Amino acid sequence: MANKSRLKIFIFIFILFSANTTHAFGILNPPYNQSDSNFNKLAMRVYNSNSPYIYAYGAYNYDAIPITTTVSGCKLISIIRQTHGFPEPAYWAVENYKICSGNISEVENTNMAGWDNLPQGIKPVINNTIVQARQFGKASANYYGYRVIAKTGAYIGTVFVYVLNGIKLEAAMKF
Repeated sequence: MANKSRLKIFIFIFILFSANTTHAFGILNPPYNQSDSNFNKLAMRVYNSNSPYIYAYGAYNYDAIPITTTVSGCKLISIIRQTHGFPEPAYWAVENYKICSGNISEVENTNMAGWDNLPQGIKPVINNTIVQARQFGKASANYYGYRVIAKTGAYIGTVFVYVLNGIKLEAAMKF
């Protein structure tokens, strides 16, 4: 009996790690936009207006942010949904969009890593990008597959920093 359970565990682990990780983990963590249509609506609204949008609905607050435009003209947009009514900290769901010519071409969800969980070597890159953004209004840098984007805010001295891994928003910070 013990051998059968060991065999089942081995088969499960083998299937889990031999499958394409996007599909294997997609089953366990489906995109949020499949169960919440507000994500797609907000992504298209931000795509068309090219400006951030905040939306409140029930226990959810949505922050839809245009992150950047790619060289090919596609827009990268991240939508952060915060759930209220749970013990602190609130639950965050992040859906990342790549929209080209008015069509959603790619959607990926992520859990933001935050400053403490980013690679150590990227932190000096972020700090240099902040300095340049304060000087020129915006700046960006690349670090081993990560992209750092910094933009100044309406208040003098405020800089918003977005760290992307592909189209996934890994961190959003204000300095």
